[in-house]
Amino acid sequence: MSHTKELIEEALDKLEKYLEEKHLSADIEVANYGASVKRTGINRYFNKLGIYVVRVREWQYAQKFTANYFGKLSSVQFFKSASLDPESFDEIYNLLADEASKAAFNWYVQYRTAYAFIGEEAYELFTPQITREAWGDMEKRIRRNAKHVYQVDEFTIEGTADELVGTFVVQQYRYDSIVEPKLGDIVFDIGAYVGDTALWFSKAVGPQGKVYAFEPEPSNFAKLKANLERNKVTNVIPLQLALSENEGEMRVSSGAGSSVITQAGTGKSVKVTTIDKFVEANTLPRVDFIKMDVEGYESKVLKGAQETIKTFKPSLALSAYHRGDDLIELTKFLLKLNPNYRFYLRHCGPSWPETVLYGG
Repeated sequence: MSHTKELIEEALDKLEKYLEEKHLSADIEVANYGASVKRTGINRYFNKLGIYVVRVREWQYAQKFTANYFGKLSSVQFFKSASLDPESFDEIYNLLADEASKAAFNWYVQYRTAYAFIGEEAYELFTPQITREAWGDMEKRIRRNAKHVYQVDEFTIEGTADELVGTFVVQQYRYDSIVEPKLGDIVFDIGAYVGDTALWFSKAVGPQGKVYAFEPEPSNFAKLKANLERNKVTNVIPLQLALSENEGEMRVSSGAGSSVITQAGTGKSVKVTTIDKFVEANTLPRVDFIKMDVEGYESKVLKGAQETIKTFKPSLALSAYHRGDDLIELTKFLLKLNPNYRFYLRHCGPSWPETVLYGG
């Protein structure tokens, strides 16, 4: 039997038992709670105002069912794709170069299967390697200087503690000492957000290296430039450009720290180029490392980087969680460009985002 199919069936069996147990315990809890609620005067007063008072315990229980629709969509896409063609996912599993990556793949398949049905409760069944408690402990290592301004390593950064943990503590854009930016490297930081990753790369490549930080969304780009200026960084070049498979103009819409590039609709107009065109126009001698987190457009950006990847064979750290077939599409496309890539996989957070595919 297909390895991926076995993982899915195991996950579904575990999910079914979990839901059966939750169904029974929830029925009992609801009955007990209903019998224990007293219609006090204050409760009746609030009820007339349309306000309903619940205990903290019930409120926390209800929060477990909060849906992340982006995560559920991606997980449903994965479940559909993996169920219809598990052999394609088996191929990716067999390509992974070490046991830690294969263990991350196994977790990913089962967690995403459960997430497609029960959202964040999938954590209870298939807990990530980085737990919520561990993540909370890591956040304590990020010192806050002022509102939204933090101190990490030697940098002062306007951003969020969550992003800084991923970049500086988890170091999600390196895989051990196998795939990592090195002193003197030329790095493309694609989807640089407010510059936390650009600063991390800046330190890694040193004064001999250079980081090209691409961020099209205007407010993020302004913070990116401010963070570079605040830290007097000179080896990072900020670029308000979008990258895709073709040159042109597109619109960028943003919200909740993410931005989406579209050909139509609302948002600021932004110039779009390709990695190949950018390398050619700037006569770059090489590209050593490419990091990419572009909200599901990773495959389009890679299509515009074919000559760069064939010629320079850069190391890669690519977000592989936005779309359900990212693991298949990104890996297979890269193999066509460079059959010698060795691939690694790591999940870098306590919830559904931040699965990273590495190539080196």
